[in-house]
Amino acid sequence: MKPIPTVAVLIIKDDEVLLVKHTEKARHLTGTYGLPSGRIDENETERKAAVRELLEETGLLAKEDNLIEFPKNFYVADLERKGGKKLKFGWRVFLCRDYNGEIKNSEESIPQWVKIGEMDSYNLLPNIKNAVMAAQRFLAK
Repeated sequence: MKPIPTVAVLIIKDDEVLLVKHTEKARHLTGTYGLPSGRIDENETERKAAVRELLEETGLLAKEDNLIEFPKNFYVADLERKGGKKLKFGWRVFLCRDYNGEIKNSEESIPQWVKIGEMDSYNLLPNIKNAVMAAQRFLAK
C-alpha cells in the first residue's frame, strides 16, 4: 500500500517545540500530540500544504520561502485512527524559522509549546521525536 502523502511544519524556539494536541474533532486519536500537519490537497505543492496546515492548526502564518528542508525529513508510519483503522502515511517535515501571528486553538487541535526534554512524557504520534532530534542536529551545524 502506497503511503498517503502528508506534510508537517516543525518550529523550535529556544528549548521548546510547537506541538498540537488532537481534540475529539480530529481524525487522530484524541489526546495524541503531533506537529502541525495534514494531507496534501489535489494540485497543491508540499510547501503550500505545509503553510496551509500550519495556519489551520496553529493560527501561525509562514511563507513557503520560510520552510527549510533538512536531512532525514521524510518518515513513514502506520497510524491508528479513530474507529481503530490503521493507515500508512508518508510525512515530509519542513523546519520553519520565521512566522507571524499568535498561536490559537482550532476545532481539531490545541497548539502548545513543549520543552523538548519533556517530550517523552507526552502521548506522541510516531516519528515526532525523531523529526525534532533531526532538526536539532541540523540547526546545531
